[in-house]
Formats: sequence, structure tokens, C-alpha cells
Amino acid sequence: MSQAPHSAPPPPPEAAEHRPSHRGLLVAWAAALVMALAVGGVAIWQVSEKIYTPGHTAQEYWDSITRGSGSEALGFFDPAALDAAEADPVDSVLLDGEALARSTAGIENARFGETSGAQTRAVMQFEVEGEPFETRLPMAAPQNTLAFFPDWELTTASMSRLQIDVPGAAAGGIAQITVNGEPVNLEEDSATLRSYVPAVVEIAVDSEWLVGSSRYVVVQESGADVEQDEAAEPHQITLGLEASGAAQAMLHEEVQAYLDGCADQQVLMPAGCPMGINTPNQVVTESIRWSMPEPDELTLDFDEEGWDTAETDMAATVSFDSRHFHDGAALEESHQVDFGLNIAVGASGDELIVAVSGSD
Repeated sequence: MSQAPHSAPPPPPEAAEHRPSHRGLLVAWAAALVMALAVGGVAIWQVSEKIYTPGHTAQEYWDSITRGSGSEALGFFDPAALDAAEADPVDSVLLDGEALARSTAGIENARFGETSGAQTRAVMQFEVEGEPFETRLPMAAPQNTLAFFPDWELTTASMSRLQIDVPGAAAGGIAQITVNGEPVNLEEDSATLRSYVPAVVEIAVDSEWLVGSSRYVVVQESGADVEQDEAAEPHQITLGLEASGAAQAMLHEEVQAYLDGCADQQVLMPAGCPMGINTPNQVVTESIRWSMPEPDELTLDFDEEGWDTAETDMAATVSFDSRHFHDGAALEESHQVDFGLNIAVGASGDELIVAVSGSD
């Protein structure tokens, strides 16, 4: 006897209600997940656009420099590129300490941005004593943080070399200059230094006999090639030297002493002197008076060839009483006598030597 197949018992009322409720929960979780991913994507984009950017990296780099922390600033550079750069025999006095602090002291109103394109650069605009400047800070991002955020690093193109030339330094006995207050030795009248960008560099010589000063603002021009940073030409700075006030005073003293020695001789042609006059009349020797020019009109110059005097042609006046050679009449004569001087100037150790003689 056949039996009718058993049919499944009907679901309890609560099971029928549970299935749609479970499906709604899954939909809610999925929606929440999508929303979380969307919010996370927006957050990642915002963080990437506001923090992990060349401009923000440049601002943090500049903050470390203004704090005078050279070691912290170096942390923003590509380590491999720095290792290669350190092999160069270049003075690094501007990369830390007081010299670094002084290189930023004159920079005001700094603003940061960035360029777009194949060569990514941060852009920094600033002012020095009211004059506007702009510099590029080339960067690269060789890797990412958490797979999303680029780690921007400055390339060595953001660190410049300075070639400082001091023409005639050796001839003037100058072996050292100061750069932002720190001593830097010269080699063949020149020194090469490394500097962060941007920087204000104050160069000076303040010796007893020679002085000179120059200010240079270090920036990287917009046309600089990031790929050629190691071969980039250094910034060329020339520091001109000039005679100090003490050197000018010594020149005047030595010339004055020489002229006084000539004037003290009551003769018409003083011995060892370039001035003199002849007269056919009978001269009253005791009446001879020489009036010499003031040496203040002479100036001492200095260039790459050494010391020189700009103008040595002078004029003296001689006056005397005489009797006319023909009729014996009493005369009071006065004559202007043009002459020139030979002035040799040189340094011997810390001494300045000025030798004065009459020109032929």
C-alpha cells in the first residue's frame, strides 16, 4: 500500500520573519563598509594632498633650518645622494651652527607651494630686506608610506655650492675670510662651500689694512635641471678688497714725512727729492720756503695685482728773496713746481710697508 510523500512542515511564523531581517542586516553592513571605504578614500586623499606633498615637506625642512638644526635638515635629503655629495672637498660651515642660523635670519615672509609636471619641485617665496625672491626645491618620492603616501625627499639640487673668489688676497696677506661670522680658509684666493637653499650669505674681510664685504642670496633658479644637480655650476661670488682707513692713514703719514724732509732743506733743489728750481738771480738762502701739498688727496687702491696709488702727480710752491742778476734789484720770487712721487706699498707679515721716493 503506497503512502503519500511527506511534505516539509511549514516554517514557524518567527522563521519567516527572520529571513528578511537577516538580509536587511547584511545590506546595512555592506552599505556601512562601502561608506567606510569611501570615507577612508577621502581621508587618504586629504592626507596625501595636505601633508604628503612637496610643499608641506619644504615647509618642514625650512622649519628645521630656522631652528638651526643642520642634522635635522639633512634628514629631508636622499641619503644616497648625500653620501655622494660628501665625497667632494667642500667646506660645510654653512650647514650647521651659528653660520646656519645667520643664513636664515634675514629671510622673511616665507610662503610655500609646488610645481607640477615631470620634475616635481617645491616653490618657496620670501623677502630679504623687502626685496622679493623665489627658489625651487627639487624633490623625488622613491617610496611610499603605508602604500598610499609618497615620501618626498629633497635631491642634492636643493643644496648649492658657492665659489667665493677674493682677487689679490694672497698679495695682501689675506689667508682667511669670514662667512656668516665663521672663519673660512682660502686656497689660491678662493673657497668653496656648500649651502642649503635658500640662504643669505654674508662674506667679509676685516683686517687692519684690507677690508671688504658682500651679501649674496642663494636661490635655485627655475631653469635648474634636477637630473644634472651634481654637475651644476656653483654660484660665483667675488669679494673685492679695498684699503682700510688705517692703510690710507699710513700712506698719508709716510708721504707727509717724506715731503716734510724735503721742505726742511732751505735749498732750491732738495737732496733726494723730486722738486727743484733753477734761477739766474742771487738767492737769499735763509729766505727759501717750500710749501708742500697736503697728502690727503692721495688714495691707496688694491686689486688682484696688489697695492697701488691712484694719482701721484703733485705741485709744491717755493718762495724766496733774491737780487736780480743784471741790475741787482731786490725781488720776492714765488714759483709753482710740479713733481711726481714713486710710492711702493707691500705687506710683510702683519706690517704694511710704504716706501716713498721721487719719480724720475
